[in-house]
Amino acid sequence: MAGKTMQVEKLTEAGQRRRERMRRLLIEAAMRLFARQGVDATTIDEIVDVAGVAKGTFYNYFTDRAEIARAVASSVRHEMNAAVAEINEGIEDPAERVSRGVKLYLAFAIRNPVRARILARIYEGGAEALKDANQHLLEDLADGIARGVLRVPSIEAALHLVLGVATTGMRHLLDTGATRDVLTGGGYAQELATVLLQGLGVRPAHISRILARPFDVDHLAVWK
Repeated sequence: MAGKTMQVEKLTEAGQRRRERMRRLLIEAAMRLFARQGVDATTIDEIVDVAGVAKGTFYNYFTDRAEIARAVASSVRHEMNAAVAEINEGIEDPAERVSRGVKLYLAFAIRNPVRARILARIYEGGAEALKDANQHLLEDLADGIARGVLRVPSIEAALHLVLGVATTGMRHLLDTGATRDVLTGGGYAQELATVLLQGLGVRPAHISRILARPFDVDHLAVWK
């Protein structure tokens, strides 16, 4: 009896792994199409064609295009949240944490342009609808305001400034290309971080200290 139970468990685990692989395959196919032509212009037929599966398979995992679009957005946000948490590990200064997060968004355009385009499209819906997805950023902004490090009229204005700078900068790099110094926070990333910190009211000496600190995304486990 114990042997049969173990066999059933193994078959169940194998089935779950197959389902997870198929779900990821569909999400990756949808992601490539969404990044290239947008959600509204993408059909389920195109998704299954790119994934190389039958159309009926799609409906074993998703009810419609809107549901897989939410899954794609969730996958990209999860990856970025994990990367931001890792790049900011051990960083206590809220202004530096915000700056490093924005630099990471720019590096994302080089490290994974398909996912970066998806992320840029996610934010087309506006910052207000994405407050829950930016909880850590809101916490850093609130901390910086409370400490007097960030001098802004409101946390909403600060949130919109950060998201606007990050997504506009990322789109710029996706459209025009970027040199690899962005991966270490240099060049355009350094320029954009400077403008951002100035806009958040960080004092010049503090900005200089933040920008002098090392930054490198090559060591991030989440991107390996």
